[in-house]
Amino acid sequence: MSVGIKKWVVVAGIFTMAIIIILSVKQRQPEDELGTPPLPVDLLNINMKEQQLKELLASDPMNRDLLFQLGTLYFDTNRFTQAIEIYRRILSINGRDVDTLNDLGLALHYTGRSQEASETLLKATKIDPDHQRAWLSLGFVLAASGRTEEAKEPLRRAISINPANDVGKEASRILSIINRQQR
Repeated sequence: MSVGIKKWVVVAGIFTMAIIIILSVKQRQPEDELGTPPLPVDLLNINMKEQQLKELLASDPMNRDLLFQLGTLYFDTNRFTQAIEIYRRILSINGRDVDTLNDLGLALHYTGRSQEASETLLKATKIDPDHQRAWLSLGFVLAASGRTEEAKEPLRRAISINPANDVGKEASRILSIINRQQR
């Protein structure tokens, strides 16, 4: 066998092994019908993102945007207690950060502290009376904690700011649920 043929056989063998390995891995980790990768890959990505943010924050611990990204990561992965800690760090930098107050209010609600949540969200609406999402969140927290009459006005306020966007539509949806339940 000549040297050229031997190289070709080795390359073909490596290529074949690579295809077999790729196909076997693909079979062990099937995707759902939407093409979403399995959860362990998502968890790996989440852990990598969390680690990256923590490393960046180590050199810039007062960076509001990095802190907010980390808080959002915790919030989106239902780690509300950790999110609350991060949101409070942001508010120690700027107590008038309405987006952070909004997310803090929701995280507090999801940890069973709805009264503190509604107070936090009310503070956000006082700082920025045109912050539509804060009005929606306030209405949602009040409604979810059984204070449906109190929830109506914040929901109406969210709708009045812009009834056509997603926030306004969600406020309308919640308000219509409240109204149907009271009939």
